[in-house]
Amino acid sequence: MRPLIAAVLSGVALIAACAVASPLARWDVEHEQAIAAAPEVVWQVLVDLAHYPEWNPYSRRVEGALRVGDLVRVEAHLGGEMRLVENRVTRLEAPRALCWQSEGWYARLARGTRCRHLNALPDGSTRLRHHEVMDGPLAWLIERLYRPRIEAGLRGEDGALAAAAEAVEEARAR
Repeated sequence: MRPLIAAVLSGVALIAACAVASPLARWDVEHEQAIAAAPEVVWQVLVDLAHYPEWNPYSRRVEGALRVGDLVRVEAHLGGEMRLVENRVTRLEAPRALCWQSEGWYARLARGTRCRHLNALPDGSTRLRHHEVMDGPLAWLIERLYRPRIEAGLRGEDGALAAAAEAVEEARAR
């Protein structure tokens, strides 16, 4: 039992040392996607959480209400690994911006803030800018462990959102 306690205490000490050594750790990822659909159509797909399993390979399930201040639970698929993440909705501006920020015990160590910005283009299509910022004392560790998978997840989600919104736009045009 004593070796287990010593190992746990060593782990806690290492985390505390990292927190003191890098209190302002921060990194971000960003991806842009052209979508051949109006921002209102893209927004409709983006905020319809119940239908995420039909099109979203990165966040296959999201539960909760999209209201500023409310929690949403996201099933994030990072390559072959799945994580359940609680997020608080911080911004909701139809049809322009949806942002949420991670919550829970780990948020003091590493907090992710994810925003999706929809910009109308002159031809009626949409430019999606998907931006995630990770900050906190252990953000560097999340970057080392997950950054490539988070980047791939954003690209996959954005491409899938484009395909789903474009299918809706095409169906409406018929």
